[in-house]
Amino acid sequence: MDWQSFDLPMDNVRLRWIGLEVHTFHSGIEHRMFTSDNYALWVMNEGEGIAVVDEQRFPIVPSSSILLLPGTVIAWEQLPGQIVHAHKLEFDADWDGDTEEHPLTSIGNRLVSIQPLANVMELLDQIADLRMTEKGMGRFRRGILLQEVIFQFAIKACADQPSNTKEAVLRTITNIEENYQQHWKVGELAAMACVGTRQYSHIFRQVTGTSPMDYLHRVRVDQAKRLLRLPSRDMHAIATQVGFKDEFYFSRRFKQQEGVSPSMYMKQREPRVIGLLFTSHLLALGMTPIGAPDYHLYRNDYVRPFLPEIRPFGWEPYDLEAIRGMEPDLILGYEHMTTGEYEQFSTIAEVVRIPWQSQDVYQQLDSVSAVVNKRSRSREWMEQHQLRVTQTKERLASIIGLQDTYAALVIDDTGFRVAGNRNMGHVLHRSLQLTPHPLVQQFINNYNGHNAFSDKLPFEELRNYDADRLFVMVNGQNPHAEAAFRKLCRSEVWGNLNVVRKGNVHTVSYDKWWMYTPLAVDGQLDEIVKLVESGDSGFISS
Repeated sequence: MDWQSFDLPMDNVRLRWIGLEVHTFHSGIEHRMFTSDNYALWVMNEGEGIAVVDEQRFPIVPSSSILLLPGTVIAWEQLPGQIVHAHKLEFDADWDGDTEEHPLTSIGNRLVSIQPLANVMELLDQIADLRMTEKGMGRFRRGILLQEVIFQFAIKACADQPSNTKEAVLRTITNIEENYQQHWKVGELAAMACVGTRQYSHIFRQVTGTSPMDYLHRVRVDQAKRLLRLPSRDMHAIATQVGFKDEFYFSRRFKQQEGVSPSMYMKQREPRVIGLLFTSHLLALGMTPIGAPDYHLYRNDYVRPFLPEIRPFGWEPYDLEAIRGMEPDLILGYEHMTTGEYEQFSTIAEVVRIPWQSQDVYQQLDSVSAVVNKRSRSREWMEQHQLRVTQTKERLASIIGLQDTYAALVIDDTGFRVAGNRNMGHVLHRSLQLTPHPLVQQFINNYNGHNAFSDKLPFEELRNYDADRLFVMVNGQNPHAEAAFRKLCRSEVWGNLNVVRKGNVHTVSYDKWWMYTPLAVDGQLDEIVKLVESGDSGFISS
């Protein structure tokens, strides 16, 4: 919209410059309230805060501007840590007509965003250079610059002016929804719409079916419902955060709208969670996430049964729009996610980072349970798991004894990697405390908190890892690994291993042993017993 699309009778207004001041507001400044008998255009060029104009509150950001009518009081409130810089251009605007019909009245005492701000700031800088001039041409130029500044403000204000009363009321509704924490009064909202209080309430009810204050409380309760689904659910903090004066009034309003108290609502409604790396952890705690990375569902035997209840989303790269469409309340991130990833997910829901590389699977489960308020369920799971560990160890002792040394390897296309006591080595060396092969023990001792597997080693190095029992997994992410393993099984290197000649090599499924999760380490206890009892190595002999 350009300035020729509307009109103000400004040709009958005579502008006269009075003064230009620059103000800075911060915590150390006491005087933040101003009034003037003249017109005053305030233009903010730095910082964020609140401008209170005759008790009406406006959020302030750079480019915000307000034209104060004579006699108006303005007070400034800066946000914590913010410093606000503002220019105050004071002037007179003579008008021969009725004061109430002054052209500036229709665009005064309300917030207008002047963009691009640089144009107006350049004009104000030029006026500042001419503040002390006494020359006729200088004063003449200053007057022209003043008219240009007011012209720039007027065209922005007219472009933002509602075309009718209903549109003005609709704009106040948007303001309520965006600033529901503020202590709105009907009179303030009516003033924003430029109508009387009674007319405003009538139009508001026509549009929404309810009163302004009931609508405000509805918006606050809806926001509170979202917060109540998050882990940190302190009732007093939530009541204050959404704008209620105390938690008792909040509870009464909440129950009127939802039919249950906030505390009952929390018990009835679990948060909508996406776990990223922690899908299985949530399932172990009795929570079904609303979505999970596709490979968690399709390449994980322990999670696949939950597929009908969980929506998959792409993982590499992240399908952010699919995640957004699931409308999660909470996303469990991980410690090594990048700043960019964290910021992207944070635009969708609250993100809580959970340590991954620096914690084992048991510690991860405890961390997740603390975030989703399932600590007791985590303890129950650990007790049941430890009982299964004890039973599995007793069963192995009765079949093969516990004196053997063990190694767990991952086969790639051109070599192999050694597992320590995480991932596929966790159940062997952490849960069951089976003795690692000396080189495996050395790798465990040197674990740096980042790599669960060793660097890739050539197949010729297998002779150095000739443990009493060998668990082998073909890397399902490498399309050439299976063929490489078949070729290896026919090689002299493989055939010369003592563990191979004794038939103590057990191949394990990628879909059951790759994931490092609570459900996986629980299920792998059964897998070990089955492999040892069957005596079936499951590989192609040389």
